[in-house]
Amino acid sequence: MLSRGNLADGSMATLSEPLGSDFRACFVGASGQNVFFEELSHALRAALERQGVKTEVAVDHFPPSADDLVYVFVPHEYLPLTLPAGHPSDVQLQRTVVLATEQPGTPWFEESASVAARAGATVDIHMLGLDELRRRGIPARFLPLGYVPEWDAWGGSDRERPIDVTFLGGYTERRGLALARCASVLSNYRTSLRLVETWRPHTADAPFFLSGEAKFRHLASSKVVLSAHREAYAYLEWQRALGATANGCVVLTEHSSGFAPLIPGEHFVSVAYASLPWALAGLLEDDVYLARIRSSAYDFIRSQMPLSESIAVLVEAIDEVGKQPVAAERRRAAPSVPAPKPLTPPVPEWERLQAEPLESRVISATMKRLVLAQRRLERRLAEMAVPVDGEAVGVQEYGPKSELAARITVALTVFNYAGDVGNAIRSVGLAAGDDTELVVVDDASTDESAEVVERVLVKEVPWLRATLLRCARNAGLPAARNLAIERGSGEYIFVLDADNLVYPHAFSRLREALDGDPGAAFAYGLLERFDAQGPVDLMSWIPWQPDRFKYGNYIDAMAMIRRTAFLSVGGYATDERIYGWEDFALWCAFAQADMEGVQVPEIVGRYRAGASSMISLTNIDTTDAWAYLIERFPFLRDQSDQRL
Repeated sequence: MLSRGNLADGSMATLSEPLGSDFRACFVGASGQNVFFEELSHALRAALERQGVKTEVAVDHFPPSADDLVYVFVPHEYLPLTLPAGHPSDVQLQRTVVLATEQPGTPWFEESASVAARAGATVDIHMLGLDELRRRGIPARFLPLGYVPEWDAWGGSDRERPIDVTFLGGYTERRGLALARCASVLSNYRTSLRLVETWRPHTADAPFFLSGEAKFRHLASSKVVLSAHREAYAYLEWQRALGATANGCVVLTEHSSGFAPLIPGEHFVSVAYASLPWALAGLLEDDVYLARIRSSAYDFIRSQMPLSESIAVLVEAIDEVGKQPVAAERRRAAPSVPAPKPLTPPVPEWERLQAEPLESRVISATMKRLVLAQRRLERRLAEMAVPVDGEAVGVQEYGPKSELAARITVALTVFNYAGDVGNAIRSVGLAAGDDTELVVVDDASTDESAEVVERVLVKEVPWLRATLLRCARNAGLPAARNLAIERGSGEYIFVLDADNLVYPHAFSRLREALDGDPGAAFAYGLLERFDAQGPVDLMSWIPWQPDRFKYGNYIDAMAMIRRTAFLSVGGYATDERIYGWEDFALWCAFAQADMEGVQVPEIVGRYRAGASSMISLTNIDTTDAWAYLIERFPFLRDQSDQRL
């Protein structure tokens, strides 16, 4: 069998027996590096060992030079994460094979290229990077990735694949938009959308990050993996694609370069970025086509693209570097205890506010307090103009009567949203089961919101058990939410604002999560953020990480909450200092009480984008809100990031 890799003279390597080598290959990595590169390192080491090449590992340092030792490392993944004492000397670089993995035009590629220019040899796993390195005069080799037995958790046998669509990758706005555009398709299927923040590496022990055997089993349980480029660079992400293909998970990607020898339409599916939703819908409806691609791609990479063949390129680079004479240098001892470079996390939001000029903080805080005072005065004048005798809340019930208590209470509050609240209720009607009740609190709207609620409940969703509470005086959002929850009977509470919507599977998926995790206080899913033109981004995509709140809120109010947990922390706070941030304060209350949230990796609802009056007012000044939060929730002042 022929290797796909070119040797130095341009010929192809034919492997009929193990190649062997006189040199040890030491793979140097950082203790804090992305597990993605650890997986690549393990695969390359296994392939080398099968060819009779001895390998070893060094962490956070380059071992002292030796006549039979050659180093292999990924510069952009090692240098930023280690202390200068652990960086290679010029002599060590001459005995180093640089492993280049990034696309041109990125800072990571530039860092690798600068090191490659001084290293003994360079191999690149992408043709795009190879061409650019050679254009710069760096004699790089192409090391094509291929089938890795250790990545195969499937084995090619028939099996159930309960996950229809999965996504695994770092969040960027471009990827968020792609997934949001696919939301209406994804809502009809079982999905697992796992996005992570990219400001820091994700190690093998990082929570919520799939890697190793867990990732490969996940792919073997998935029908389709959706791939969108991080940015507008168009190259096939070989490591991701091969990991999926080795587990029978069909790759759907936007158009890419450098995909040969794979054939679009035969080994994977390639479409334009804007066409991903339609391609995904068609693919999921055609089980025969999926099965054909799954089988064809798996058989091809196993028979025609084994890494054990193309690894000859790396073996040749190791031998060439090892045989070069190296100038003597004073040998440096390796650190007795290798120490990684400390990770510098973002500055907590409350610390950033403290660093702002006092004058600007005083001005913005004063403006906000004046606006809030004006609103209090308007509310008081309204109360005086509309005297209330007796009960201040009118109660009307709709839908079928039932002796069974509801398990889920949907708490919907409305204040002057006559144009949107009907759609919100319709979406609840499509998602509700027999165990669901809707409690609507009209917080003294001055438009026709209450009339719209009544009309939709009576004429459009008569099957929905519902209660409408009409307040004579406006109490504000947190008080209205508390009232809706108090009047409901469900053990689970789902909070919905009048201008948002839920997908039909929302309640069942979130209820399953809480039923399956008795220790969770609440469950939330991803949200499609949309405006008048359509989908624009994702929200609530970050998994539950309490320490993450010191940098701001990342979970919307649209979540399903266990009633007992909600009551134990006192419900929504009504302190005026956190006006518009009541949901943020609730999540902090759960975190302070060591309660957990659980994320459902599916898009469960739609969040209307736009500058709402509450958020706009809150963001005039946030110092009062942060003062309230750090006073009430001491964990926000914790300087460690152990729970991130």
